Amino acid sequence: MKKIFHFYSLTPEWLHKLAEQIETNVIEDKIINFPKKIGFGSLYFSQITSSISIVFMDVILNTPLEICREPSENELYIFHYDLSEHVNLIKINNENYEIGSFDKLDLAIIDNQIASSFKPNVHERTFALRILVDKSLLNDFITQYSVKLHENKAYEQSNSSFYHYGHIDSNSTLLLKSLKSKPINDLSFDSFVKGISLKLLGNFFSKFYDAEHKTDIVTHTEDEAIHKTEKYLLDNLSGPFPSLTFLAAMAGMSESKYKTLFKKCMNITPNYFFITEKMKYAQKLLRSGNYNSLTDMLYEFNYSKLSYFSLQYYKHFNRKPSEDFVKNIK
Repeated sequence: MKKIFHFYSLTPEWLHKLAEQIETNVIEDKIINFPKKIGFGSLYFSQITSSISIVFMDVILNTPLEICREPSENELYIFHYDLSEHVNLIKINNENYEIGSFDKLDLAIIDNQIASSFKPNVHERTFALRILVDKSLLNDFITQYSVKLHENKAYEQSNSSFYHYGHIDSNSTLLLKSLKSKPINDLSFDSFVKGISLKLLGNFFSKFYDAEHKTDIVTHTEDEAIHKTEKYLLDNLSGPFPSLTFLAAMAGMSESKYKTLFKKCMNITPNYFFITEKMKYAQKLLRSGNYNSLTDMLYEFNYSKLSYFSLQYYKHFNRKPSEDFVKNIK
């Protein structure tokens, strides 16, 4: 796996070090086009204000690549939004985190003084936006976030530097999707991506501060109960959804409380979480090459009608199951 190293700053000087390592040039202090031997696509940089800049990546790699960001003295926080149609890996403090649009977690916020790396999947379209924000703009947010960590020890980080790993709201997902159809060589792209980025930040902080006024904090015991049922669902994806009554009893709660707390913890309802994970698992089975036909896979997966499965699959991936099916040739 090829490794490239870079640092971040709010101004474009860092781009040239990155371009040099992948043997290409920077166009107008904004654009790096990936050479064909690495992949197809571009990286786009723009400064919104003196305190906020953005890095946009839309690329399909044809060789494994690890993009290593080195810590620097620049006082920044990095908001990494990922809406790839697969799971990529971010490494923070030597720990790998899955991130992507079909995973429940698609946002990482990283202190620029913590080293991190990004490993995009090969032969898949990687679509990510990073917003670089001067720390001086976020003092109040970081103070309040630290207080919340101390109130809930289950989420307290092991070191003193700040990072956050979580999910985005549906409105932000739609904003990011709108970028997918906008080519970077469009004359309006720069203004468009800047506007999207500011709206994303606005959505994040609006959601964060709204939560500050809520008193229904999830306790550590409740959190453990919810994640116990999450594990059960993930361990039983080949079967039918077990019902809210069953899951609520496992968590020791009423159905209404269980459903509310599950959505609060996972940002998704139990049933939709199960279907989403089931479809992700189905995609792995389809691509495994272990089945002679779609019907063989469906029986093992507890579906009796191909038409119903195909509809669910298309809703999640915008693809037909047959497009991902790899037939057993042995």
